[in-house]
Amino acid sequence: MGRLDDGFGKGGSHLKSDNKKTKPTRKIPAKAERAKAKPPKKADENMPSEEELVEDLDTIAEGVIFGKNQARSYALRDVWFASLREVINDKSVPEDSREEVLFLTLTNALLDMTMDVVPEDMALAYARNLDDYITVTIVNNKYGVDLLKTFREDFKEREGENFPSEEKLVEALSKFEEEWWSTARDDLDGKTPNDALEEMAEKYGL
Repeated sequence: MGRLDDGFGKGGSHLKSDNKKTKPTRKIPAKAERAKAKPPKKADENMPSEEELVEDLDTIAEGVIFGKNQARSYALRDVWFASLREVINDKSVPEDSREEVLFLTLTNALLDMTMDVVPEDMALAYARNLDDYITVTIVNNKYGVDLLKTFREDFKEREGENFPSEEKLVEALSKFEEEWWSTARDDLDGKTPNDALEEMAEKYGL
């Protein structure tokens, strides 16, 4: 925290008489200075802690990121719904395929939009993360598992929760991660998590 200013300037006060003649500078005794000094301001006991500020920022961010999605949906309805209705009413599209065509058209539009709004220097990382997320979701659905949840539980069971330092945690996590993703699992039909993910990524061109 920065230091509070005591309110005093440098140098003494210069007093003038009514006849405009300047009197010699009079130095205020140290005791008088101390008597005039204002007590330092006490920190506001109601000020939120650093942890509370972080939580507040997280809440605000979550509200902006997810909380406005309903409003965004209504806005996009006014932009896209008419053209989507034309797609599903297109007589050249087989009736039993129209719902699938609608879904693919809408999904493609949403993905195009998100790729357009992501800053250029973040777009590649965003695209790769999205591909990884989709691939993990497909593997989870196919095998009835939750890879990330299982990873966390297995790490906790083997390594525990408490580490003497952040460096020790990172070291243990890195070693465990390399081994876990490369070990065959019964719940993946004998495949390693990496093999299962690569198989789905190749299948869908991700």
